[in-house]
Amino acid sequence: MLRTLYEMDIENKLKEGLKQGHEEGLKQGHEEGLKQGIEQGREEGIEEGIEEGIEQGLVKERLSLITDLIKSGQTKEQVENFLINIRQIDPAEAAKDYQEALDKKIRGSLALS
Repeated sequence: MLRTLYEMDIENKLKEGLKQGHEEGLKQGHEEGLKQGIEQGREEGIEEGIEEGIEQGLVKERLSLITDLIKSGQTKEQVENFLINIRQIDPAEAAKDYQEALDKKIRGSLALS
């Protein structure tokens, strides 16, 4: 059975339309995926920033507390025991925080000199 030129033209246009629709759909999908990815990344960045800010605040508060304990005449062992037993901090972390607070106190004293 022979097809007419008109029928072949319609088939060709249908194929072109499908191809163009597919390409436009892909492009739209990529753009939508990019938007969603950016939004998700932004949300994750905000959450991460908040968590880091809280952690930095806790560390700063802990170092300030240690500095105050040192200034009040507490020994290294007393400060570390307080951190370990009361604040439930790992002994290695307590020793590191004590040294960091002591270094910070010394740098502060030198700056005032």
